[in-house]
Amino acid sequence: MLAQPTILVVGNTSTSVALEDLTALAFDVADRLQVPAQVAVGMDYAVTDFAGVVLSGDYLDSVPSAVLGTEALEADLFVIRDVDLDAYASDERCGHCGEGGDAAPVLVGDTWTTSIHASCADEARRSTSATKGVPVAA
Repeated sequence: MLAQPTILVVGNTSTSVALEDLTALAFDVADRLQVPAQVAVGMDYAVTDFAGVVLSGDYLDSVPSAVLGTEALEADLFVIRDVDLDAYASDERCGHCGEGGDAAPVLVGDTWTTSIHASCADEARRSTSATKGVPVAA
């Protein structure tokens, strides 16, 4: 798979529950927008390095997420709020082979991939480990 632009998901991560909620939102972002989605933990991100930003409803509840959210809004990036994500339909089409079915995003480190079949993830993992690329985790 070719590297794709990534969406940064910004929200409150000050508690374990808030981080779990933001991680679930990032899954939905990857699934609905069909681009990788990375959870922002802390402020060590340049929002302009991302294709866009999705703001959780609680992004103003912590200093790091408020700073990143404000930077994204001021940088004139593609920015949507989590409530607007419902306008995009969930897509079970595989980002690897393009076929429909039970494809879903896979968490690799702190980034959700586009939706992918489990068998395609296994194939990608084998092929990238043979070429020393970035592995796909299941």
